[in-house]
Amino acid sequence: MTFLVKTTRRADRDYAACLNYIITRSKRGANSWAKAFDKALERLEDNADGCPLAPETDLVDDEIREISFKTRRGLPYRILFTIRGGTVFVIHVRGPGQDFMQADEIVPPGLT
Repeated sequence: MTFLVKTTRRADRDYAACLNYIITRSKRGANSWAKAFDKALERLEDNADGCPLAPETDLVDDEIREISFKTRRGLPYRILFTIRGGTVFVIHVRGPGQDFMQADEIVPPGLT
């Protein structure tokens, strides 16, 4: 099944925060990170329902899934998302060193 992938405003803010953090250290690294992020979103189009449940799924009523991607230096990032019908809603982007989210931090689609 092919999914339509949409990002929430909160995920867009998470993305911008990660990118801004990286760009202050390396413009090339930021470009590489953005490409890795985009590739992860492309993978969601084809296989979102094959991604594992995120640990945060136990905290909320929605099923939260995750897809991971790494930078050239191997630092792991997580994209948290939920699936509704044929649409994937990216709800958060988490960087290395960030703890798992708490229930009150998870913003479902439509409430961003």
